[in-house]
Parts: sequence; structure tokens; C-alpha cells
Amino acid sequence: MINNCRGPLLGISLAFAMAGAWLATGAWAADGAELRSPAPAVEIRAGQTGGQIVVALDKSQLVHFDRAFREISVGSKDVAEVLPLSRNLIYVLGKKYGTTNLTLRGQDGTGVTVVDVIVTYDIGGLKLRLHDLVPDENVKVEPAGDAISLSGQISSADHLRQILAIADHYAPGKIADMLTLGGSQQVLLEVKFAEVQRSAMKDLGVSTTLTNSGSGSMTSTIGTGTAGTAFGSITGVFTNGNYMLTARLDALQKKGLVRTLAEPNLVALSGDTASFLAGGEFPIPVAQTIANGIPTVTVDYKDFGVGLSFTPTIIGKELVNLVIKSEVSSLDSSLSVTANGIEIPALKVRRAKTTIELRDGESFAIAGLLQDDFASNTNQFPLLGDIPVLGALFRSVNYQHNQTDLVIIITAHLVQPSTAKSLSTPLDTLVVPTQLEHLSNGDVEKDDDEKALQTKENQGYVLP
Repeated sequence: MINNCRGPLLGISLAFAMAGAWLATGAWAADGAELRSPAPAVEIRAGQTGGQIVVALDKSQLVHFDRAFREISVGSKDVAEVLPLSRNLIYVLGKKYGTTNLTLRGQDGTGVTVVDVIVTYDIGGLKLRLHDLVPDENVKVEPAGDAISLSGQISSADHLRQILAIADHYAPGKIADMLTLGGSQQVLLEVKFAEVQRSAMKDLGVSTTLTNSGSGSMTSTIGTGTAGTAFGSITGVFTNGNYMLTARLDALQKKGLVRTLAEPNLVALSGDTASFLAGGEFPIPVAQTIANGIPTVTVDYKDFGVGLSFTPTIIGKELVNLVIKSEVSSLDSSLSVTANGIEIPALKVRRAKTTIELRDGESFAIAGLLQDDFASNTNQFPLLGDIPVLGALFRSVNYQHNQTDLVIIITAHLVQPSTAKSLSTPLDTLVVPTQLEHLSNGDVEKDDDEKALQTKENQGYVLP
């Protein structure tokens, strides 16, 4: 006797046909074989209580019993439909989201077992899709009432977003997210600005003055010397009667080297933005409004110094996406402007902004500059300056050569918090002298060889 399962003969025949098809398809896929294989029959043992049969909506599940049964009763045929295929094999079809139970009685009329039937979302299809998308992640998918529960530890925030997006397609708004992020989610960024500027300038000029002090005096000057301020000059005076010739040779040579090195370090949590500035602010007067013909001047401030801002995102195993904005600036009085008696300095800026991806411990040269400027000028008296050899007395020459070499290198590290003892500070090797040492030797500080030896293997102030 079978209660609530009396379908027409055609339905039972169809169920047998579907069971035969299930038995005939025994092939397993190469990748994710357990997920891609046909769902095996659920095994139910006599006397078992508290078991459950999970069926996806509009999908079926075969249930095998270890003993023959005579009667099957289903609590709600609106939730699940049950068809017997043999005396110990039944076919369960999910019809509506919800839960019900299944009661089986043996040949002697006594109860064999009672199991729960849960009709839920397509958990098997979701598992298969997640395996294809993130095969390295171990995600546990389970029914939770009228929702789907996701649990497990995920390696990156990017994988977590992908998993939740796929799960939402299978159960919109019905996802119980119990996933956790594993591994380090904090990124240390090291930035190195290295710049070298070389400059060379040479000036050589001649000026001559001829003076006639007799009747009808006359003065004639050729050349103006060097364009810049001469470092040295040689002057000669020659007289002959009323005539006096004055010749002056001016010479200037300049060489310069500027070295700039800045290495800011900054730590940020994946997905958040961190910023850092070591420098200062300088005031800029700004005219806001005009009242009675008199402008109202306010003061605005602009940052300068070594600045760093970045947003890291861990997108895979030890793979970090970085949005970086870095800058090194300094005041440049040579380009300052004066307005209403107020001198406003200019800024010399080296700035880089980019987005890159790199792995833990890898470095990237995100920007570089090689600039070579050359200028040569000649000032001469027409015609006389073109005379071989002697023409050098009637011309001045200027030579300038400037070179700039700049590179910006970044390095990313996935880091974990450390103990205070494993970190060092600039004060660890600083020893303040006594008053006697300061007065007698003029010492402002002295080295401690023992402390220096202790911190020799730990030179960084951020990395342990």
C-alpha cells in the first residue's frame, strides 16, 4: 500500500525510464569528477531517524532503502512528489521550496524509518559552478531553511566577491554568508625616489675699451665679458700718447651635483586607502572678494615634502592590485613670484600616479626620467669676431650642460602584526652625551657599538 503516491501507470513508467537513464550515464568528468557525475542514490537504513533528503526545486533524487517497504507516506505532496520504482527504491521530485517528511512502513506494517525532505535551491549546480570558477577554494554549501549557507575560508577578497555574486544568481537575496578571509590582508608599500642632477657651465668673454684723451676725446667699447657673474678676471691697460686701451678677460666655470633620496613606507588594509606626508605647508595669499575697492585676502596652504597615497586590493594568492599616487616636492626660490610685495615660492615636484599588479615581495620601477639639456651661446662683434685667432678677442661664449636622472621603485609586502621587540626605531642607536662630553669634546651624540650590533640585522623601521 502506498499513500499519497498513487500516480497513473504512465507516471510510474516515466519514473522507471528516468531511473534507467540515470543508471546508464555512468561517465565521470576529468575535472571535478565528483561534482559532474550523476547524483548517486541516497542510502537510508532501517531505524534511521534525523536523516534528510535534499532535493533541488524542479529536480529529482533517487532514494534507496536497505529493506523492502510496503507503504510510503509523504507529509506534503505540494512540496515533494514521491514515486516508487521498486520495493526499496523511490523517486523524489522537488515541487516547491520548503520541508516535509517521508514515512516508510515495512512488510509487517511497523515503521521502518522517518526522514526529512528539504526542497531548496540548486545546491549541486552551485557547487559545480563554484568549482569551475575558483577550484582552489574550499566552499561548503548547505541548505539553511529557505536560504543557502556558505562557509569556509577564502584566500582573497576578490574570490569572495566572485563567490557571493555567483551564489546570488542561484538564490537571489537568500545567501547566508559565513565565509571568512584567510591569510594576510595588510599590505606594506615601500617607495624609493632616487634622483641625481648634474650641471656644468662655462663662460669666457673679452671686453676692450679704447679712449682718446686728447682734443675731441673718444671712447669705444667692444664686448661685455661673461653673461654671468665672473669668478675671475684679468685686466690689462696699454697707453700710447693720448690713447689708452683697456682689455679685460672674464672667466666663469660652475659644476653642480644634487642627490635626492626618499624612501617612504606605508601599511594599509586591503580595500582601504592610506596616505602619508613628511614635509610641511607653505602659505599662499588668495584674494577672495572686493569690498569698497579693497580686496579681502585670505591665506591658503599647500603641502610639500614626501607624500604617498595608495589603495591595495588583494585579488589572488599573494597577488596585489595597487592604485598609487606618490610625490616628492621642495620649495624652489629661483622660480618664486612677488605680488603686492609678497614673495610666493614655487615648487619643484616629482610625481607619479598609476595602477599596477604585483606579487608579495616583488618590485616595480613605475616611473623614470633621463633628461639631458645642452645650450651654447656666442656673442661677438660683427666681422671682427670671425677673424681666425684674433677673433677670440671680440666674442664671448657660454656653455651649459644639465643632466637629470630620476627613478621611482616600489615594493609590496603582505605583512602581519609583530611584537614591539622585533621592530627598531631611530632612537635605538642614539646615545645622548653627558654634559662633560658635550663641553669638553663638543659631542652632540655618540655611537653605541653594542646597540648598533644588536640592530645590525634589523635596519627597517616597519618591516621586522
